[in-house]
Amino acid sequence: MTITKKFILFSLLGIVFIGISLPFGIYFESFILYNTVLLLFTILDYFITPIKDSFEVERMGDHKLSLFEEESISIRIYNKSKLPAVIEVLHEFPGTFICKNNSQLERINPYSSCLFTFMITSNKRGAFLFDEIYIRRKGRLGLVKKDLLIKNSQEYKVYPSLKNLKKYHIMLKKDYFIHSGNKVIKRKSDGREFESLREYVRGDDIRKINWVKTARENKLMVNQYEPENNKHIYILLDTGRTMSYRVNAYSKLDLAINASVFLSDVVCYNKDQSGLMVFNTKVDAFVKPSKGNHHRNTILEALYHVEGTRLTSNYDEVLFYLNSKEKRRSLICIFTDMDTLQEVYYIEKGLEYITQKHEVILFLVKDEKLDKAIQIKINNQKDAFVKGMGYKMKNERKKIIKTIHRKGVTCIECDKEDIIYQAVNGYMRIKNKDAI
Repeated sequence: MTITKKFILFSLLGIVFIGISLPFGIYFESFILYNTVLLLFTILDYFITPIKDSFEVERMGDHKLSLFEEESISIRIYNKSKLPAVIEVLHEFPGTFICKNNSQLERINPYSSCLFTFMITSNKRGAFLFDEIYIRRKGRLGLVKKDLLIKNSQEYKVYPSLKNLKKYHIMLKKDYFIHSGNKVIKRKSDGREFESLREYVRGDDIRKINWVKTARENKLMVNQYEPENNKHIYILLDTGRTMSYRVNAYSKLDLAINASVFLSDVVCYNKDQSGLMVFNTKVDAFVKPSKGNHHRNTILEALYHVEGTRLTSNYDEVLFYLNSKEKRRSLICIFTDMDTLQEVYYIEKGLEYITQKHEVILFLVKDEKLDKAIQIKINNQKDAFVKGMGYKMKNERKKIIKTIHRKGVTCIECDKEDIIYQAVNGYMRIKNKDAI
């Protein structure tokens, strides 16, 4: 129980009342009388204000949240009593959540309900338990507030940024990514299985002209073919030391996970099958290639709780493991990062082995701090050292990419804004080449 502003106001009025009684010499009696009456009314207010078993509390809305996106968490409270209730709801969230309004006050009429909505933002993926809800009811006389702690446990899962993924889907259907100004490579319709006939347009391959149909229609007609589908596209996600570095609010791992989820969706959209492997010193998760809504949920469940480590990943073991699992020629998309040329030698043996059978693309996340270090103005010895180290690390990065290319592996360095675009285009280039 807590007191209200109204109680404090009456207490202050008591001082005035006692002050008036001073000339009459009965200030002590007035003090006792006034405070006794105020106390009696306070006790009365407490007992005539029901709270226990007077409300039904229910959590509303989706229990799937998006990383770094502002989401709404709603609590519906139903007033079962015959009396109107002024209710304050206080909700405590786990430390990884930021809430702008964790306290709300509303009036609920008898046999009516009210929705209390809290806007929260999570800065970490994973599963979190929302447990206790505090309800504070204002007394009927307005002198006290009665508190009630309600145990209402519900697990909420924070996934990669699903809202952004929906935005990218819309952009993909329009054949371009508006935010980056980069065209998305379209899927060619070349294939082996006949699909339909259409009128010839400039630029079509003349070898596809259907001369029999052209003679009948008295205009050039060309054959269209279904592209080959059901290709296996594996997404390999490195959770090792280099992926734990941050690019603004996101870690490189978070950016790679967002790109992995979207790439998996695009693969299924193109009627291919996506597989997933999460690895560090060993294979931590493996999802066989498939497609459909159930498969998408499987991918999300495998990724939402993935956390980075400070360990160097064992590429050879992972690539040998994948090669033993997959017998068909497939595309392997690896989201990873490397600091030094020495780390390329760690992956060299595994890459040489797996490229004999599969197409491989490595996606590296660019470190924006290097560009800032290179552009720094030199005002002192420290600035000169930082700029020099920036150039040294930038040159090391170029050597890393060139060395990987010499191994016959496509290596793409991505900005945080275009990693999804680069992942989609990398996949589409290989598909259009019929390399798998």
